[in-house]
Amino acid sequence: MKQLLLSIIYVLSINIVFSQNQNTLDERKTIFKTWYMKPAQGKSKMLQNGLKDHVSKFHGEGQWSEYYFEVLSGPNSGSFAGWSGPHTWKEINERKSSDAEDTHWSKYVEPYLDNSNSNGVMFLSRKYDLGHGPSAWTDYYHLSWNVIHPGTGAQYREIANLSKKVKEATSSTNHHNIYQVVSGYNADMWLWEYPINNMEEMSMSTGVAGSSLNNFEKGLGKQGSDRFRDLYKTTIKHRVRELQKLRPDMSSSIPEPVNTTSN
Repeated sequence: MKQLLLSIIYVLSINIVFSQNQNTLDERKTIFKTWYMKPAQGKSKMLQNGLKDHVSKFHGEGQWSEYYFEVLSGPNSGSFAGWSGPHTWKEINERKSSDAEDTHWSKYVEPYLDNSNSNGVMFLSRKYDLGHGPSAWTDYYHLSWNVIHPGTGAQYREIANLSKKVKEATSSTNHHNIYQVVSGYNADMWLWEYPINNMEEMSMSTGVAGSSLNNFEKGLGKQGSDRFRDLYKTTIKHRVRELQKLRPDMSSSIPEPVNTTSN
């Protein structure tokens, strides 16, 4: 009887610990929302003015935060990128815009948009355990959208882990954040985000996974470097790079950096 009671207590303890850990994971803010906004011909200035007014009225202190960026290169150059996050899925589910907010958007933003070639909204999950360097806001972000072959997500994670290992071994100052697209026009896509202070720093993130091949041999050895190259060839279909410039005048207040531990 005593042994049975001990077994029941043990099982209950395991379930409680698992439940607590699961709640911690569920409550963690890892979800980001992003979308592109292409101005209608000759309407860029009016769109910018509309966004400034919209953010000041409906996305200020204590309200739902949104951040806007000017896209300077890539297939979406000339457009603006909107970002919101980090959130939990619960927060996104409960987010409801007011009638006043919807009316303002319809009147002062939507008329100046070209929606003829829109890919809609994407939701991304930030993988804090794969990032390198502290979280910080910068003036520019060099983005690398990586489209992978279907079913190679585990291989891509290995690529990201190896790249992080190289940067740690070589004390690289080329910091990056990694996101997985969980819903959008292409689900087989990951994002590498390189925060940079100016365009001169783009040279740090233009190599394979933001590092030179020499650094891979230094950090992984010959065998590890060969493994990385083989994975890269069989996992990634193609990449699209773009440069985004933060527009504080069209964004919610920029928050202080938050140190986030990996799990």
